Amino acid sequence: MSVFIKSFYHKFFPARQLLIRQNGEVKHVVLPPWLQIFAVLLILATAVWISISSFRVYTQTNKISNIEQNQQNKQTLWMKKTSEQQALYNKQLEQLAILEQKQALLQNMIESLPTSISKDSIKLDAELKLPINENEFHEPLIDDSPQKSSALIFDTSISFSERAERLNQQYEKNFNLLDNQIGERRKTILAMIKGAGLESVLEQHLTLGKQTTAQGGPLDAFDETKIPKHFLSIVDKLLSLNNLESFLTELPNTLPLPAKKYYISSNFGLRNDPMNSRHAFHKGVDFAGWHKTEIFAPADAIVLRAGRNGGYGNFIELKHKNGLVTRFGHLNKIKVKKGQTITKNDVIGLMGSTGRSTGTHLHYEVLLNGKHVNPLKITKAFSSVQ
Repeated sequence: MSVFIKSFYHKFFPARQLLIRQNGEVKHVVLPPWLQIFAVLLILATAVWISISSFRVYTQTNKISNIEQNQQNKQTLWMKKTSEQQALYNKQLEQLAILEQKQALLQNMIESLPTSISKDSIKLDAELKLPINENEFHEPLIDDSPQKSSALIFDTSISFSERAERLNQQYEKNFNLLDNQIGERRKTILAMIKGAGLESVLEQHLTLGKQTTAQGGPLDAFDETKIPKHFLSIVDKLLSLNNLESFLTELPNTLPLPAKKYYISSNFGLRNDPMNSRHAFHKGVDFAGWHKTEIFAPADAIVLRAGRNGGYGNFIELKHKNGLVTRFGHLNKIKVKKGQTITKNDVIGLMGSTGRSTGTHLHYEVLLNGKHVNPLKITKAFSSVQ
């Protein structure tokens, strides 16, 4: 083995001379075998070091590249999920705005219902009174776990959707209930008006109602783009019903006497005159009762006349809205003055027997646009809607 090494050593690394020419002189440098071996080993070591360093640099570069790619993928996933969650959040905010508008509209309709419709029939549970709050659905925190993030988005969406759907169903139920009640009440009133023969009075009232009156106040409107059209149609029906209810209050819809303190002594229409027994037309209704029984205004009015008036004796004439006039005769005492504004149920006089009268009673007339109508027909028709 040692012979082979020596042979290899002398064969490949013999002593060598390097000739160096400088400034016209030639010099030689002897390179001994050991120096050659050292140089070769140095070159090999350098090559190995460079190779190892290059490999390590390449490996580190790949690791850094992989890390950057992973971070970029995570960032892309995070941005995607954030975008999805933001879209869901915006959708829920829009749904919340719609629910809040429905809630506000329903609550205002309940407050605007006429007293003829019971508010107790509208059932509002706690969830309906308190719409979904913004704090109940918010953007979830996105962490390194895609499964956890996806589950959070999914669960939030399901919870909100279920509750929103339940609330929408409750709104539909309550609005439909209101629609039915408003419709029934409107039919009842219109049937009463027809039965009382007051269609022309209603038409006049609606015509006057279209004219601009003294109204105002800050604007607090609903966002109708967020409210279903059939809900808005129910609102219009309620406004129409309230107009009808207001119309009822303007009519002389009650008798001007206390209940059970009178009896009808002579009806409206043909009769035998009490003074001469001849056929005659009685333009009103006679109510007999106790002397000095209080007489009440059957509706808001302005006093047209108050004083003596021939056969009427002590007489009062009241002008109501929509072309209606009421007259009161044979009074013992008059308690109002001409031009005075009075409200329904104000005491206007006391029952007596003045003028062309055979005993204590009230002669009561109702005129529609100058034509006499039967007061009992009106009060009887109104009794079904009180």
